Amino acid sequence: MNKKEIEALITWWKESDTQGMDVDKYFLEPLTEALGDDIDAILKYLDSMDVETLDYISGCFEFIYGKFTTDEVWDALEKLEEKIDRAKEDET
Repeated sequence: MNKKEIEALITWWKESDTQGMDVDKYFLEPLTEALGDDIDAILKYLDSMDVETLDYISGCFEFIYGKFTTDEVWDALEKLEEKIDRAKEDET
């Protein structure tokens, strides 16, 4: 896992004019690559993120599941989605 690259990608994507850019090619795929190959570390890292950032990058969940296709990963990603949804509900 390359945390510096992850943070740089997120910052770059947030601060850039990305209109018309392929989000998968330029953000989600490189982000998934930077997360690495240790699914336990990835899930722990994602769970430690603030909910706003987690929501911002949640598009990568599909790529993570595609890379680690197990019921356990599905369940863990679903819990992260629920965490995001609860935070949004709390805002209203």
